[in-house]
Amino acid sequence: MIRMAWMAFLFVAGCGYHLGGTSPTVPATARTVSVAVFGNSTREHGVEIALRNAIEEEFRRRGTLKVVPDPQGDLAVSGVIRRYQSTPVAFSGTSEAVQFQGVMLVSFRVVERTTGRLVYENKRLQESLDYGAVSGVVVTSSPRFQRGTIDARDLGQMTNVQLGEARRRETLGELVDVLARDVYLQSMEGF
Repeated sequence: MIRMAWMAFLFVAGCGYHLGGTSPTVPATARTVSVAVFGNSTREHGVEIALRNAIEEEFRRRGTLKVVPDPQGDLAVSGVIRRYQSTPVAFSGTSEAVQFQGVMLVSFRVVERTTGRLVYENKRLQESLDYGAVSGVVVTSSPRFQRGTIDARDLGQMTNVQLGEARRRETLGELVDVLARDVYLQSMEGF
């Protein structure tokens, strides 16, 4: 029985699997992490604060490292929000944009503070989400819509411009959350 367990452990270890928060690149001595405010190369004011808060929350929720104020952490996460754009991807018969795709691109790095050693870096982390911009294409029964701040009863009273802007802001917030999860998973768990 012990031999079977040992063989299973070796198999799993040999395949590159490891316990969450124990990526081989993370120094064993790291106990804390700090997240700097990312640079912001977009026109979206405040998105850099939202991203830092979301990354810190990912580390608190998932990680074995304690989040401490920047720059006190054993590991320091920093980066730049390089781009956020919203592009029409679907049109009505009258060539009105009815659905958009929000795309955010960030670069980030994790550095061991005391030595300056680069632990992890991704220069092109990109995520995208689609969103409807007119009431006819918004699926109010979808879980994604129901998590948002728009009440389905108000859709008929909103102009397409108001609805599009509200959905764009919600999508931006969701992209920040997805990117924060990606930053954690890539840097701490090697995914």
